[in-house]
Amino acid sequence: MGGFFFGTLVAAVVMVLLCNAGDFSPFIAKLHALAQVILTALISLVIVDAKPLAYKTVWRDRRCSFVLDEDLTATLRGRTFGIPAGVVIGILIQNYVMN
Repeated sequence: MGGFFFGTLVAAVVMVLLCNAGDFSPFIAKLHALAQVILTALISLVIVDAKPLAYKTVWRDRRCSFVLDEDLTATLRGRTFGIPAGVVIGILIQNYVMN
């Protein structure tokens, strides 16, 4: 559950920042709503899942001996499933709080 909430929080923050970045960047200002959602999901996926995925694949020898593959799988699953919820919460924050 902690991974789910972490993924949700990161995705919501990225969504709000990306929606407000249109004032500063002409590239982001030209993006449509669907493109912003996809870009938010991709950025959040890279931020949230990079370290556990690296520990599961590339840095297998460098991780602690108490961290199991099942734990990393559960962490990756929770964080990844939290990203769509974070995108929805970020859209709700953008529509109801920021406007």
